[in-house]
Amino acid sequence: MAIRFRLSAVSKAYRDRRRGSRGTIAALRGVDLDIPERQVSALLGSSGAGKSTLARILMGFEKPDSGDVLFQDRPLSAAPRPSFRRCNQLVFQNPWLAVNPCFTVWQIVSEPLRLLGDRNGQAKVGEVLDLLELRQGCLPRLPHELSGGELQRVALARALVLDPEFLVLDEPFSALDDLTAMRILLQLRKILLRPGLGSLLISHNPRHVHALAGRVAVLEGGRLVRSEP
Repeated sequence: MAIRFRLSAVSKAYRDRRRGSRGTIAALRGVDLDIPERQVSALLGSSGAGKSTLARILMGFEKPDSGDVLFQDRPLSAAPRPSFRRCNQLVFQNPWLAVNPCFTVWQIVSEPLRLLGDRNGQAKVGEVLDLLELRQGCLPRLPHELSGGELQRVALARALVLDPEFLVLDEPFSALDDLTAMRILLQLRKILLRPGLGSLLISHNPRHVHALAGRVAVLEGGRLVRSEP
């Protein structure tokens, strides 16, 4: 089994402002975790367990205080940023904070292609909107004109438009009502099972995790306490 990301003894702490300049809060404590290629894996844990911290470290947005993070058997820090960003996409937990409120849906979804100079942007945007069952009529709309479910699908479309090899989904259902979450879950199942695509689903909800993922790691208090299977 090929491993895409390997975390070895990864720890991360943040300053606790309530306790003065020397106080810290441990977000991750010596985490060892292998995340395979081309599979749906999941990280399950309650709020404050350290899941989002681990996601940001995987994507290179933060660095661990100690431990090693490997990407395809090489240090993550050595991976070329442009190609890494294109191949590995993060869908943030809160779609309202993850998009530019002044951008239309077209601008939000097509921006990654524009930055890369891709001239086939219109066709690709239409393809991912169809995949996520978003109407073409939503393209000129602004984020505040969308429902929570629509905006979450727009954020997912922005990640998929680059044809990534790997997706990190950080609590993609947390801002949604149960009915909308179930609808998007069914769409995600279809997307995540496409050949060649790997993913890490991060969630506090066991039902969502077990509906999508074959491998589940459980994080509690910053520690990896269980891995299934």
